[in-house]
Amino acid sequence: MLTEEDDAPAQRALGLGSIVAGARWSLGQAVRTSPRWVVLTVITSLVLALIPAAQVRAVAWMVEVADDGVRSAMLPLLVLTLLVGAGQVIGSAENLVGQRAGLRLMSGLNERLAGIAAMLEPKQLASPGTHALLEGTRESTFALSRAPGSVISALSALLAAVALGAAIWPFSPLAAGLVVLALVPNLVNFAWSAGMQDARFAEGAKHGARFRYLLDQLVDGRTGAELATLGTAAKVARDAGSAHGRFARVNDGIYAALLRGDLLGGAVTAALLGAALLAVLVDGAGAAGLSAGVLGVIAGLQATRSAGYSMGDVISVAPMVIRFRELEELGALGGAMEPHDVVSDVRSIEARGITVTYPGAEGPAVQGASVRAEAGEIIALVGVNGAGKTTLVSALLGGIAPDSGTIEIDGVDASTMGTAERFASFGLVTQEFGRYEMTVRDAVALGTPREDLADEEIWQALDAARAGDLVRRLPEGLDMMLGPQFGGVGLSGGQWQRIALARIHLRGAGIRVLDEPTSAIDAEAEQEVFAQLRETAAGHITIVVSHRAWTLRGMDRIHVLEEGRIVETGTYEELLAPGTRFAEIFAQQLT
Repeated sequence: MLTEEDDAPAQRALGLGSIVAGARWSLGQAVRTSPRWVVLTVITSLVLALIPAAQVRAVAWMVEVADDGVRSAMLPLLVLTLLVGAGQVIGSAENLVGQRAGLRLMSGLNERLAGIAAMLEPKQLASPGTHALLEGTRESTFALSRAPGSVISALSALLAAVALGAAIWPFSPLAAGLVVLALVPNLVNFAWSAGMQDARFAEGAKHGARFRYLLDQLVDGRTGAELATLGTAAKVARDAGSAHGRFARVNDGIYAALLRGDLLGGAVTAALLGAALLAVLVDGAGAAGLSAGVLGVIAGLQATRSAGYSMGDVISVAPMVIRFRELEELGALGGAMEPHDVVSDVRSIEARGITVTYPGAEGPAVQGASVRAEAGEIIALVGVNGAGKTTLVSALLGGIAPDSGTIEIDGVDASTMGTAERFASFGLVTQEFGRYEMTVRDAVALGTPREDLADEEIWQALDAARAGDLVRRLPEGLDMMLGPQFGGVGLSGGQWQRIALARIHLRGAGIRVLDEPTSAIDAEAEQEVFAQLRETAAGHITIVVSHRAWTLRGMDRIHVLEEGRIVETGTYEELLAPGTRFAEIFAQQLT
């Protein structure tokens, strides 16, 4: 069934080839992660598949010799008892062994999913389709981990049905054929139900994703508090309820269809097995044949149901396998995101004639923009909201491919570089910085792929970001967990922002890009942060986006953007001249 966490791409048609491929892939993954457990699962499942047929033969044997006295029936009775006991013991063992193999596989799949996500480029992560694929795959790892067990169970259930048919054959060939034939209705029903659910998957996933998003806004500490303060949490709750209602209606339709399919499949199966019982009676195989035949038909009912359910699981997991493999292909395309050594020595960056247009937009977000900066310089991009500052920064970083124009780093066309190679020259802090709930040491260490960091380097970065005194006051210092989710210390927005700045100082990249880097910091701390940036400017190219006029003092150049174009360039003093766009934008602050 659909779950509220599902978020998937468009509908896919299920064919026999994709089902077989999914089953083969699932078994291959299980063998790769836990081969010994898979072998144990196969052995226990095969033994269990043969036990019902052996019980049928034991019952026939016991009835045949019962007329000769109790002593004559003791051996077949003992065999039957051992078979029943073995079924119980091996059944429990099969369940535990299968669970162990499934847990191993789920762990392996989750590790691979995390690895794939780490390999994806920012442009891929920003794609709604990729986001949906990641979400859907993340929520399907549990079902995928059960798939190998379902494949093995389906095959063993089919073997059990065939073995039962062989056991019944001597007493009634017709009954044996009907027992095996009773597999078909359930298989057809589950194949249809799996395809039907996949066909409705995207529709339900859309509403489920909307519900999850709205619920997250209500339960998140920051957005929840804001909504409560505004008195509008109830509005969001109503919208969430409406989205969940649409999601539930999709599921209700699926459940109704499944119920009709189960009733029809069950009725046909019951008719076939009833006919098998009648065939046993009509064929007149005597007491032994009647007893064994009836037992075989009843056991056949369980075998056909088990085969049907297991095959249903195999069929339903096929689209999940397709999604996981699609994600693996995306990860392969994003293979350039392998960790790359940070480039600390960058002499120049130059953008010429950059134009960027977003899909569906009426006009360019940036048009014909040209900027240049050299090592030791601090330049600024300013403008009103929507002027194109962040878009130009994204183009410089490589997060957005420009429609036209070129960007060169140390004279090399940046478009010829791999994504990770290009990012290695940059350190970035935005106003949407990450609040990583880790220890202070780990949160700051995220600034670099290096593994050999010394605590002294962490402290130097914290001090450069004016966060050292804050961390020294924490009870556990660098080992202090940040954020309340895992029992750590709560930080203000400004304190979180200083931790983010510490990552950039630790990174030491040749080009530092700071997009509103001190938006959550008080004025005094902001002055300290910018003073530190100027002190360390000699070894870096620094690009600043800011809405605060005083932070722009001392910049080597300021570029003023208006509707995507650079309309003015100069120093702070030059741009203060009356009539400039810069003076208009910052008029209130300057007075």
